[in-house]
Amino acid sequence: MEIRNTANSNVSVLTPKRDSIAKTNQNESDYVAKVHQRRLILLGALFAIVILFFGSQIILSQRTYSQTNAQVEQSEQKLKKQKATEKDLKVQLNQLQDTNYLEKFIRDKYMYSKPGEQVYNLPVNDPIGQK
Repeated sequence: MEIRNTANSNVSVLTPKRDSIAKTNQNESDYVAKVHQRRLILLGALFAIVILFFGSQIILSQRTYSQTNAQVEQSEQKLKKQKATEKDLKVQLNQLQDTNYLEKFIRDKYMYSKPGEQVYNLPVNDPIGQK
């Protein structure tokens, strides 16, 4: 700082030197740059945290969705098998209502015969079951 006396006055006027003004401006601009840099880093970190949070939520929901789809597909396969079994049982029930089929079924499965009838068991040609 430079001190100047004005003419016919006891008051001195302080005037800053050009170098000190330049240094002050430089210090202020350095400080402002550092503040902006800190803010940018803070905002970047905050943005990264938000992205990670929502990204993990999306991944978890996708995993849950695919597990649910797998369970639905598995349940549909079980349902198809059960419907096929039900259809076969209905056919068998209808066939058991028929007396001719019922007689044939009982004769084959339980080796029953009519009175005076002879039953013969013939070997079956089974290439896999031969010993």
